[in-house]
Amino acid sequence: MRTLPFLILVVLGCQPPTPASLEGLWISQGYGLFAEIEEGSLNIREVTEVSCIPWEEPLSRSSMEADGSWLLEVFGDPEGARLSLDSDSVARLQPNGTASAMLFSRVLAPPGICDQPVQDTPGAVFDVFWHTFAEHYPFFAMKGVDWETVGESGRKSITEETTPEELFGILRDAIAPLEDVHVSLTAGEFGRVSFAKPDPELGGMNQTSEAFPILEQRFARALEIIESNYLVGGLRSFCNGHLRFGELAGGVGYLYLDQEGGYIDEPGFEATLEVFEAALDTVFTALDGAPGLVLDVRKNYGGSDILSLALASRLTPNEYLAYAKAARSDPADPTRFTPRQDRLVPAASRPGFFGPVAQLTGPYTISAGETLTQALMGREPHITRIGQSTQGVFSDVQNRQLPNGWSMGLPNEIFFTEDGRYFDGPGIPPDLEVPVFRLVDLDASVDPALESALASLSGTEG
Repeated sequence: MRTLPFLILVVLGCQPPTPASLEGLWISQGYGLFAEIEEGSLNIREVTEVSCIPWEEPLSRSSMEADGSWLLEVFGDPEGARLSLDSDSVARLQPNGTASAMLFSRVLAPPGICDQPVQDTPGAVFDVFWHTFAEHYPFFAMKGVDWETVGESGRKSITEETTPEELFGILRDAIAPLEDVHVSLTAGEFGRVSFAKPDPELGGMNQTSEAFPILEQRFARALEIIESNYLVGGLRSFCNGHLRFGELAGGVGYLYLDQEGGYIDEPGFEATLEVFEAALDTVFTALDGAPGLVLDVRKNYGGSDILSLALASRLTPNEYLAYAKAARSDPADPTRFTPRQDRLVPAASRPGFFGPVAQLTGPYTISAGETLTQALMGREPHITRIGQSTQGVFSDVQNRQLPNGWSMGLPNEIFFTEDGRYFDGPGIPPDLEVPVFRLVDLDASVDPALESALASLSGTEG
């Protein structure tokens, strides 16, 4: 006869194991974040050697999965991020729409600096700004910027009487030489400032708030020229106008994509992806039997890397490595990075195109437009890149707070190729160099890069 204790053990043995708890204290591997997880919320503080600044609001748990993972609400999206355990001592935060996760290590106590309040003085603001870049930005040497000298000069310029306008000018002048679109400063009444590479077509102008409105007019004119002089039957528009498709001479497809996001008017990445995939179904079904495809991302300001990968997937029947991501991990050594996280281009499982492709790129192929370009480099047959080098910024942007309420953005990640190369700074070069969006060409209503792409696809370039 079975005894009662034995029966209890049998019953208990059939129960699913209780998931390990996410609650506790955590330090990120790279990224400079301290997290306290408790009572359905994720409270994060941004840590440097001199500061510990809380995010304005904690991330709230919207639901819990069977394995104990949390879905977090981010910017109104109830599934904006997933928080899970790799082990009892390692947690994983995966923001929806990004191509890698942040890993956190469990700790017993907060960083010591979190016991010290941050002062809202000009000097303290500058120190948090300077240390954030010193501890996380990987590209000072490549950019030829001596950040130690920037720090010495800035501190000498700042007194207790420094006005907000003067402080804004000091911080603006510090980031300007980086010429990095992923570096920004947002400062209340002074607005937002960021710098691209100087554009000879704009007389060397590189402050994005001044240059981009002018460029938008040129982009619009370029699209008018394509539609009136090169396309057969005009353009079909999808995804709030960010994806457009038409037919060029000889039945060659033309696919224009100007960003990876903004496709719907409400929050929710999964809904955005669904709309994008449905549009791609229509486009690639129409491409069935086409002799070639021109993919135009000469004007692409970026967005979600996952949307880029969704497009790349439509161009291959075989899975391959898109890139490997890593983040700067050592505040004192800009050459040390977290272990790389591989990201694959999935083989197409929905309508796709596996024939000849020419891709148009240029200096305004930026961010996720560039990760798309890098993801396509491993595709077979080779995609011919035509135009100019991309802007040279790939990382997700880390948004950080300053003690006076201002904020800044900076990159801290690198996208590596399989053989260890990366393209931050110079950008991804074309196979065939052809100037794009020149005023002289727009005035003449011609598009030399598109003409070169058509010649490449027909085998007559050269």
